Amino acid sequence: MKTKRRKSPIVKTQKKTTRVTVDFPVAEHRKLKALAALEGITLQEYIRSRVTPSTDLSNEELDPIVKNIIDENEDTLKRLANK
Repeated sequence: MKTKRRKSPIVKTQKKTTRVTVDFPVAEHRKLKALAALEGITLQEYIRSRVTPSTDLSNEELDPIVKNIIDENEDTLKRLANK
């Protein structure tokens, strides 16, 4: 009698993500979806490619930039947080 060999489980490494919702007018959504289709990618991939910087910055390079943006816009950020 043969015994069945168990397959080892596939472990996928998942990056932590967060969801962002952006509302587009219907016509703009259709246009973006068509542009993504022309490139052979999903709408999500298309939008990510347009909003994500093309150069990868390390955290050491990015942290001072983010801190500077926060410092320069502290009043606005406080006002938005209180809405």
